[in-house]
Amino acid sequence: MKSAMVDAHSDDPSAVRIRDVAIPSPGPGQVRVRMHMAPVNPSDFNYINGTYERAFARMIWNRGVERPTGPDGNPSPAPPYSLGVEGVGVVEESGGGLLARRLVGKRVAVVGGPPHGTWQEQTLIDAKRAFPVPRSLTDEQACSFFVNPLTALIMVRHVLQVPRGAVVLQTAGGSALCQMVRNLGRADGFRVINVVRSRAGAERLKKAGAKYVIATEDQDVIEAVHRYTPSGVQYVLDCVGGPTGSQVLRTLAPGGRMICYGTLSPEPISLPPRDIMMPMTTVEGFYLPAYLANRSLFQRIGLVRATAKLIASDVLGTTVERIYALDEIHAALNHAGRPGRTGKILLTL
Repeated sequence: MKSAMVDAHSDDPSAVRIRDVAIPSPGPGQVRVRMHMAPVNPSDFNYINGTYERAFARMIWNRGVERPTGPDGNPSPAPPYSLGVEGVGVVEESGGGLLARRLVGKRVAVVGGPPHGTWQEQTLIDAKRAFPVPRSLTDEQACSFFVNPLTALIMVRHVLQVPRGAVVLQTAGGSALCQMVRNLGRADGFRVINVVRSRAGAERLKKAGAKYVIATEDQDVIEAVHRYTPSGVQYVLDCVGGPTGSQVLRTLAPGGRMICYGTLSPEPISLPPRDIMMPMTTVEGFYLPAYLANRSLFQRIGLVRATAKLIASDVLGTTVERIYALDEIHAALNHAGRPGRTGKILLTL
């Protein structure tokens, strides 16, 4: 079968190769899924270039260990491995266990990642990470079930519990996830300020209906936010870091909270102590696998069901820009890294 793999971490996406590999056999508690479709997410590049492994290796709990582990206790995978974090397909084989056996023949949305990635014709997945999806969801919607929709839903409604009337500021405002946050804002009654890099990106968002947009190319973030809401924002969702993350930290109102959930910038956030001391603001991190690892199976099922309903109602729906075949992986990766995209890049498998 065909599989998109890397032999070693690399900053060059062309290091990804399509290989012919053996069809895997599931072990106890696992299922083998014939994949239909998978998205290209920013997190997938972290497995290509090794960002996750380097980040885990810096943590205190990994001092002196041979392989760094994540906060969920699982070892960070070492290449060579197959890529892809999520997708949709049909379960063809069970490795044993009640849950795994009950999934055979069902179309499922899966979330996992290397070493058994989703950018291949068939993959192995823990049965607890495979969730049946309703027929009403197309493969295009079901394949992007977790990383963006679930992250948006959890951060907004479960972690921050954003109330009606609040103001949320988000960076990388042109991303698919940020569109979902805007949709949640309309559904839940809170305002969203969107920070983007370019003037052109800001115009695209405004034409698409976003009311509050700031382009860092030619606007000062603090001044622009002050015009929208002089007292500051209650919540910040930052997936950029670097100078942008440092700036938006200062837009928080007293007692405000900022969640860091991505690192599009290679630079760290600057945190002058008094910028968080005096207003007593909070800066916290969010990592979806760690959050889900601390939830029971029933809680995870509840989150999946809520997400499915919101995807079906288009609140958490994914806009698709282009679909590529697996053999076109380099074109897909280049497209996914292109500034100014307006939708998700998908792979058919």
